[in-house]
Amino acid sequence: MNPDAIQQDIEPALRDLPDRLCSGAAHRNDGRVDLDWDDDHVLPPKVYPDIAHLFRRMTDVTVGAVGVVEQELVLDIGCGRAVDAIELARKGGLCSGLEPSGRMISHARLHTSRNGASVNLARGVSAHLPFKTGSFDKILCKGALDHFCHLDEAIAEMARVLKPGGRAVIATANFESLGFRTGRRLFALMRFLRREKADDGHFWQIPDDHTIKLDYGTLRRLVSPHFRVERAEGISLLVGLPGWSSLLDRLPQRLSALSLTALDGLARHLPSLSNVIVIRCVPRANPTSSSTE
Repeated sequence: MNPDAIQQDIEPALRDLPDRLCSGAAHRNDGRVDLDWDDDHVLPPKVYPDIAHLFRRMTDVTVGAVGVVEQELVLDIGCGRAVDAIELARKGGLCSGLEPSGRMISHARLHTSRNGASVNLARGVSAHLPFKTGSFDKILCKGALDHFCHLDEAIAEMARVLKPGGRAVIATANFESLGFRTGRRLFALMRFLRREKADDGHFWQIPDDHTIKLDYGTLRRLVSPHFRVERAEGISLLVGLPGWSSLLDRLPQRLSALSLTALDGLARHLPSLSNVIVIRCVPRANPTSSSTE
């Protein structure tokens, strides 16, 4: 099946969105979608070994969890530059990528063109997916859920557009990870001892373009009305711990890599403490807002 056949008319859907859903700038929790969002600010000026490792593992684990089979229809929600959609297409998937931002759609078109990939790119919002019910075999949502303004509607829409027996893979930052929690406490202690005011820019501080602080328990509660969590795993430990990044940067490269790999092995079994949580879900037969995990 051609992915275009399952796509509804997108531009009218964007034009008809209520004013409360669209904005030229992001405002946390005010119900607006940033239609000009760009990811240029996501990476810090210096990428330390733990951050580089984290981003690599996010791609490996999430693409692996999707487990795309030849000719399966896959939707990447919040696809960004379509990096993951391209990888899934290379593995034989018929991929569509969804983004609300015009700038990111432009980046994605350029990236897919340069890679010679066939990815159907659509502009739309997660709370109103411009696709027919039961369209996709698999859904991927990596690093995007905590940017959504209407999470309940977005998760319900994921369940709606999945075929019976389909799978959704969601990956998100854990702001209650071991590294973040320890970092916050050490920072608070040092601030108290030195009588200094708080400063900005720490990993554990929620970015302005995020709409919710997600952790393992919150993520499971959010998906529970519409999905059953089939598998959960974590990626990376200790990112956000003061001094950890600079220590890894000073270590010999091989020792740094071995340390990160060992910690990643622990993180896999400790999603509540890991820096990134990855869950694979199956839609509930009879979704209900009162379901619990």
